[in-house]
Amino acid sequence: MKSLWALRHAFGAILSFGLGIALMAGAVLHYPMYVGIAVLVLIVWMIATLPRVRREREKTKNLIDAAFRDAYFHLSNPPSMKISSSYGYPAFEIVFGSKAERDRMTAQNEAFKCAIDEIYIGYGPSGRPFCAEQAIFFTYDDYRNELRANYRTA
Repeated sequence: MKSLWALRHAFGAILSFGLGIALMAGAVLHYPMYVGIAVLVLIVWMIATLPRVRREREKTKNLIDAAFRDAYFHLSNPPSMKISSSYGYPAFEIVFGSKAERDRMTAQNEAFKCAIDEIYIGYGPSGRPFCAEQAIFFTYDDYRNELRANYRTA
């Protein structure tokens, strides 16, 4: 029964995609001037928002760098930070030199989490807002090797 539902969904998706293409083709054939104006307005809008998007990204990057410096500036050998994205949310990996060093920096890690939470306040939908607790991973150099060793013994 499950395979029938999957087939129905696939057929419905193909049908709706074809209908969308047919409607667009009809609009282009019957109203080429309006479609051209709409495309032109869309392109102009995209070009106009590029500087704002770049400024916001640069501002956010500077805030993240400042939060990282504030949390770990006093260390002689500070950890490294890797920024990525996961499911549309930003993700951070803070890599320390050793497990003991990571464990010693609990207060600084909490300060960094609070700063990141403040930077991304209001980010995401209201049902699932950004949470720094889920987005920041504190690891150390041999963390992955240790996980692999634990996985093999289990």
